[in-house]
Amino acid sequence: MAKPLSAHHDAAWRRYLRSHALLVRALDAELRAEHGMTLLTYDALVQLSEAPGRRLRMKDLAAGLVYSASGLTRIVDGLERDGHARRKIDPADRRTTLVTLTPAGLAALEAAWPTHVRGVREHFAAHVDKAQATTLAKVFADIVAGLDA
Repeated sequence: MAKPLSAHHDAAWRRYLRSHALLVRALDAELRAEHGMTLLTYDALVQLSEAPGRRLRMKDLAAGLVYSASGLTRIVDGLERDGHARRKIDPADRRTTLVTLTPAGLAALEAAWPTHVRGVREHFAAHVDKAQATTLAKVFADIVAGLDA
């Protein structure tokens, strides 16, 4: 039988789950209302904009988004349909598909960025002081490192 969590860990875990769900819902709703894009689409545009040459292999984009390959296909289909990205076979490895951010995709990201930052500031940063942000960054980095290993 599994050992129960301490009351502190259980409370932190439950509050994390609820706050994460509420944050994602709020940020997604704001991006949809103001820019017609989902938070996941926004994240895909960010991942592509920060990649060398503004392009990623499909599998690397999926890893960056923590998303399945089949789910990513739907996301990239939407990015292509909206003119925000294009897909092509990697000439160096014909088994690999590259996704490249287009100028229209970069413009869409730049237009949505103020909305996203405003939402993160209002729904997250307004409730977290500098010391707490530093602690949270360390905690989440440790969690990511443990799960990525």
